[in-house]
Amino acid sequence: MAQANGTSTLTDQQISDAAVNEANMQVEANPEHALDYMKAFTTAQATRTEIYHEFESALNDHANGRISVPEIQQVIRISQEGFQDVSTDILQQERLLNSLGLTHLTTIIRRVQELEKENLEVTVRLLQTRLQAVVRSEVSFESEIEELNKRRDTLIQGINGEMEEARAEMLEL
Repeated sequence: MAQANGTSTLTDQQISDAAVNEANMQVEANPEHALDYMKAFTTAQATRTEIYHEFESALNDHANGRISVPEIQQVIRISQEGFQDVSTDILQQERLLNSLGLTHLTTIIRRVQELEKENLEVTVRLLQTRLQAVVRSEVSFESEIEELNKRRDTLIQGINGEMEEARAEMLEL
């Protein structure tokens, strides 16, 4: 909640959520639970994929006039919160695995996080370019859209490859 002087005030819920997140970060890693940590990572990653699909579907619905501006704003806000929650969960699993010295697993997680970050950036640029193409129909954005789609496909292949590696490593735990 923003105040008139430009500073922000956290809501009770935000403070509570931050306290829970801080408490979760203090969890002590247990070597017997390494597989559980990786399962939590893969579950969070699957959730992120679902959020992407819902987000893109809503943006397409908005572009086609099926949902209003306030509705798409709500979808964007919910998606951002979902992405943040997933990242927090994944960072927790990475921290736990790192404290166990399982750097081969944390390296996979870190690569997925980096690829996902770039994928989000490319996705946003792609959506912005698509919107520009609608607004400025006299200008062709086809090559830029094609290039962004190719980059996104490459990133998704990279993410899928890392997830396959994660699943293979899980078989060894």
